[in-house]
Amino acid sequence: MSEHLDLSGKLQAEAAVAEWCLTDFAIRAAAHLGMSTECSITLRRAGYAHRAASSSARAATCDDVENREMAGGCIQAMDDLSVVLVPDLGLEDRWHDWTDAALAAGFRSAAAFPAYAGPGAEVAFNVYSESPDPWTRDTIVRADMYAQQIGLVMGLVLNVSDLPAKLDALQTALAAQAAIDQAIGALMMTQGCSAEEALAFLRSAADKRNVDLPDEATAVLQSLGRGTG
Repeated sequence: MSEHLDLSGKLQAEAAVAEWCLTDFAIRAAAHLGMSTECSITLRRAGYAHRAASSSARAATCDDVENREMAGGCIQAMDDLSVVLVPDLGLEDRWHDWTDAALAAGFRSAAAFPAYAGPGAEVAFNVYSESPDPWTRDTIVRADMYAQQIGLVMGLVLNVSDLPAKLDALQTALAAQAAIDQAIGALMMTQGCSAEEALAFLRSAADKRNVDLPDEATAVLQSLGRGTG
């Protein structure tokens, strides 16, 4: 009985750590993407989907409806492992409960970006916007990059049993993503390029210097006189 309680307490602590880190990630992502967006993260393991974090209560409400009904943009994205764009929620007729909840929360459009997180595990990075059809190529590239990073993070977390190690893995990986996204934004502003071109530049520079992408992103930010955060 005592061992069962210890295990339950450990799992609750792990869930709290993951939610705290991922909530911060979702809040930062929403701020960086702009367009009056809110973001949330859904994790699905062994067929069971649940909200892992969100940047706001209204985004959380939308995801909770979607996961309860097992129908919506992020569920479809994880099923197909492909991006789902909903330019106008008012015209979407595939997932009535989810779209009704999103419209009631004040959103006009939505998108879901899936990623693989390990055997039997998928994640979806969900973006809700108050604007109709804001999904430019730059926005899609940046949001998809967030999704892939979340997939890597959750893959690490699911394979690490030690709680402090989980926290360290989360914080390190999410800080790396923040540096990459800020570097992309800085390059877009200073070089007048697209998000796709900025990401290609970072990858090429990282390969030439034989460093990881987050390290190259940090170097670019420093060269431009910008910190990370």
